[in-house]
Amino acid sequence: MNKIDRAKVKEYVEKIRQGIGNDNEVSTWIEEILASVPNRQVIHTIMAGEGVSTDEIVDRLYKVDAIYL
Repeated sequence: MNKIDRAKVKEYVEKIRQGIGNDNEVSTWIEEILASVPNRQVIHTIMAGEGVSTDEIVDRLYKVDAIYL
């Protein structure tokens, strides 16, 4: 899967949050986002809740979601 740029990630996040797209499209978008950002909790991050802007979500997606042992 090819990586997408930040603008495309933002576009997909906006569409997902607005409920745009069928199940297949949304699954493809999530896979593309996963291939492009270090945060592995894409769905949880996108569904962060009311009051969180799309830009804030995209910023969170680009932060490393590391588990330190």
